[in-house]
Amino acid sequence: MSDSGRKVDTVAATIEEAIASGRWPVGSKLPPETALVEELGVARNTMREAVRALAHAGVLSARHGGGVYVTAASPVEGLLGRRLARGDVLDVLSLRRGLEVEAARLAAQRRTPEDLARIHAAWNAHPDHTGGFGTTEAGMALHLSIVEASHNSALIDVYRGVLAAVADSLSAVSVGPGFHVDEHRPLIAAIEERNPDEAARAAGAALDTVIDAVESSLS
Repeated sequence: MSDSGRKVDTVAATIEEAIASGRWPVGSKLPPETALVEELGVARNTMREAVRALAHAGVLSARHGGGVYVTAASPVEGLLGRRLARGDVLDVLSLRRGLEVEAARLAAQRRTPEDLARIHAAWNAHPDHTGGFGTTEAGMALHLSIVEASHNSALIDVYRGVLAAVADSLSAVSVGPGFHVDEHRPLIAAIEERNPDEAARAAGAALDTVIDAVESSLS
């Protein structure tokens, strides 16, 4: 690899790390090119190539005359999200179910007090704990907090890409309220009690309710 290629990879990796750290979360706008060039001490062409590479990976999106925005937290999430966005919604939900079942099992084994606090914060973010947890922003945040408690970085990256595809797919489908609070109590309790088998069962049952609702809406 040439020196210029290595510089581009280094700049792209630096931007990825800043995104992963939360400095530039998904949906945020990157600083102007001149500011990034000055901060990182690289040539303008190097910066443009790095941005182009990350855009190709689905991490960034350049809007003509509007700047560069973060569209995914990692290349895995970006590429997977773009691939799954072209897939059947039931196929994507089935993949999500498999990931959540394994994540729940791992979360019950590995969760920390901080993980439980994040899970309960996401749970309490819903105003009345009734319905909508399968498809709403609050519900997806709850499930993401459980997946993050698995402490499996590869699973978390893949799940984020799946979740983005699920949100896009379900936006065009009327699925009713998703699943109710009763599907969450056993799941959260099993994670608290470090019961991996029950956590996996409860996670699967919760997603089955969403899948059934989507199937009904499409029939």
